[in-house]
Amino acid sequence: MPLRPLPRRSQMPSTRRLRWHPLVPVGLVAIATGLTLIAWTSKQSADAGATLIPATSPMPVRGLKGLFHRHPQGSPLTVPPPVIPQPLPPQQAWPELPLVQAQPDFNDLNTEHWAWPLLADLARRDLVSGFPDGTFRPGAAMTRAEFAAQLAQLFNLPPEPSPLPVQTSYPDLKPDHWAYSSVQKSVEMGFLNGHPEGVFLPNQPISRIQVIVALANGLALTSSRAATEALVPYADREQVPIWAIRQLVAATEAGLVVNYPKITTLAPNQPASRAEVAAMLHRSLVYTGSLQAIPSPYVVEKAELPAWQSY
Repeated sequence: MPLRPLPRRSQMPSTRRLRWHPLVPVGLVAIATGLTLIAWTSKQSADAGATLIPATSPMPVRGLKGLFHRHPQGSPLTVPPPVIPQPLPPQQAWPELPLVQAQPDFNDLNTEHWAWPLLADLARRDLVSGFPDGTFRPGAAMTRAEFAAQLAQLFNLPPEPSPLPVQTSYPDLKPDHWAYSSVQKSVEMGFLNGHPEGVFLPNQPISRIQVIVALANGLALTSSRAATEALVPYADREQVPIWAIRQLVAATEAGLVVNYPKITTLAPNQPASRAEVAAMLHRSLVYTGSLQAIPSPYVVEKAELPAWQSY
């Protein structure tokens, strides 16, 4: 059977040549609609200003390019630096002790006294008390037994670790003494100790430097500053015993030292008055975070150290 030649393109039926023509508008409309949707989606994502993207997530690629974009393997992630917790300052560590009474009513103490703001704050929180006759006797010397009682009332610290046995009983302090348990507690906490002769001397007035050393020891105060710098504020610094210099430097750094009537006079070897001890106890509670600081012109502050002076 002879082969018949294929018809020329011009000789093909018109219906076959025009069959795809109606699809052209439909395709154009579909493409236009798809591009419109992509553009609208990109705009909506860009306008969403409240959307947060984690720093560790790859940034999305918007628009038509996002359909074909692939995040490269092994690309670095943006990780925020770690936040290292810092210890709170002492004055922010614990809640302040609550008030339990109104202004104290000492018949020998009023608002004109130099230590009234500090004493009143302690008394209103039931942290110090006067004598049965209604007096506080702010100028009277405080004995070692009275100081031990104040320490035992204000602080409840764990026993101070020591490689050697701690002497807590003394021949001049019998178990029936009113301050026996307070002395034991203050010694165990590391605030006080006996004399080299093995006695405690409970009725002996305590000196100002002994109060400062006791507070520095019990609170485990430390300082990296040199004595030549830290003792600059004290005009009578030559009177400080050598065994007390380290604790005095640390207590000064912590803001525990209170000097009255002249802030530059430490008077280290004079008996500490009840008002002076109460003022330094208040500063100690400020340091531990139990009380808020109360401004006083007699508190030795670090800012008062003149840089141009020398020891």
